[in-house]
Amino acid sequence: MRMLHRHAGRPAFTLIELLVVIAIIAILAAILFPVFAQAREKARQTTCLSNLRQIGTAAQMYAQDYDERLPGTELGEGDGEYHWTEMLVPYTKNRGIFSCPSAPVPTLFAPNGVAEEFTYSYAMNDIHDPSGGHIGAAFQPLAAVSFPSDTLYMVDGWPVATEAGAGAYPERHEIAWVPAVLGAPRGEGHRRDAAANAYDDGNGRHTGTMNFVAVDGHARARRREWQNGRFDGGTRDEEWIAAR
Repeated sequence: MRMLHRHAGRPAFTLIELLVVIAIIAILAAILFPVFAQAREKARQTTCLSNLRQIGTAAQMYAQDYDERLPGTELGEGDGEYHWTEMLVPYTKNRGIFSCPSAPVPTLFAPNGVAEEFTYSYAMNDIHDPSGGHIGAAFQPLAAVSFPSDTLYMVDGWPVATEAGAGAYPERHEIAWVPAVLGAPRGEGHRRDAAANAYDDGNGRHTGTMNFVAVDGHARARRREWQNGRFDGGTRDEEWIAAR
């Protein structure tokens, strides 16, 4: 005679148990996703710092070929104008380093090979005195820079995708203002107010941190973030002045 064996069925998950599991997964995701995002941004920031170091090295190489004078913001006029990327490309052999991976847009190039100034990931220090004289690092002889390791050369900039989007600040390959301690500008330009004006300092796009490279070629980070209606952190006026 055949014996019939009855197998006990496995109890199914109840709705409450399923909801508990889903809730645990949601909590874990909420905890881990920001951690992963921060890790990704940290990697991007490291790449950005590497870009700036290479740009700083290329600027030093350029200076050796041009009477110990650093590259400036732009040269030429009209259709023949070009900017600092074109000056440095022969020394980098790599246009990729001119785009920060955390920037909203990469540095774009026109058909003639010249970078679109409003898309620059990095901005050169081209500040002025009240009369319009250049007192930043742009075009300076190396010997004229009093403290190369404490003078900014490039900072994380403020790129946009279109010239229209740049508004009144299309020349995003540079940062130009007059230090507040030197008085009011006597012509074009404006007095610096980095606590209120985003464009008067580097872009803290790396989770509230901006990168920069100094004249001597070393690159590092500095906190700058929007808090309580103002920018906190960032750089000091004197770090932008070449001869002091």
